[in-house]
Amino acid sequence: MNSSGCFGMGCHQWLSFSGLFMRCDRAEAVFWPGCALMNLDPDILHKTAAVLKRTEPELGLCSCCCGQPTRYLFPEKHSARRDRLLSLLRQRGVKRIYTACPNCMVQMREADGIEVIPIWRALAENIRAEDIKGLECPLTLHDPCPMRSETEQQYAVRKLLRLCGAEVREAENSGGRTLCCGNYHMMRATDPDKSAAMRQRRISQFRKDTAVASYCEGCLDAFRSEGLETVHVLEALFGKSKRRGWGNRIRFTLGIGR
Repeated sequence: MNSSGCFGMGCHQWLSFSGLFMRCDRAEAVFWPGCALMNLDPDILHKTAAVLKRTEPELGLCSCCCGQPTRYLFPEKHSARRDRLLSLLRQRGVKRIYTACPNCMVQMREADGIEVIPIWRALAENIRAEDIKGLECPLTLHDPCPMRSETEQQYAVRKLLRLCGAEVREAENSGGRTLCCGNYHMMRATDPDKSAAMRQRRISQFRKDTAVASYCEGCLDAFRSEGLETVHVLEALFGKSKRRGWGNRIRFTLGIGR
């Protein structure tokens, strides 16, 4: 394991499970962006929540981390952090999580008594033309590997990108046959050489003259590390994020917890 990467993720998880960042509105249904996506401009996330509220009018917000990095990098701390997270969700009365993060979807579906719903079908069913800023350019679409079996969500993502005016080009392997970005189970930290080889194999299937679009910010971060231009589906809908970073995550988090 890369020691500097491990140290950085250790700090990330310590902060993510601190009182400052573990915040959740009191609501039966919450929008759960996931750690990586909270690095985008908060305005993008609030616009996403506004569309989702057409399905769930009382939808709240949640800035919690699912704990996947702890699970695979610091397993001795996973149980305690998981218990703390589930206790908070129970206290807040959460029964449904609408998540934008494929990895959060997988992790949180292990929680008893909570329904975990990817946001893409709900967005496609409720978005209006006036909501969309649009991105009229060709994009190569990358399906995240945790979404291989989520065919309805895959279809919804493609519908959303068409509504943006984007020309969507499929990679050689897509949908249920998609290839991993190289960060499965935190592989960028645990086995960087294998991770890099998997990433290069996937990148070799992308068109060289297009940006890479995806609905996993973690995948896009991996591709940006190789110099690729990327667009998250929410950016295609609501405008490109001006910056990425913890400052955005802090601004989003501070408005949560009524």
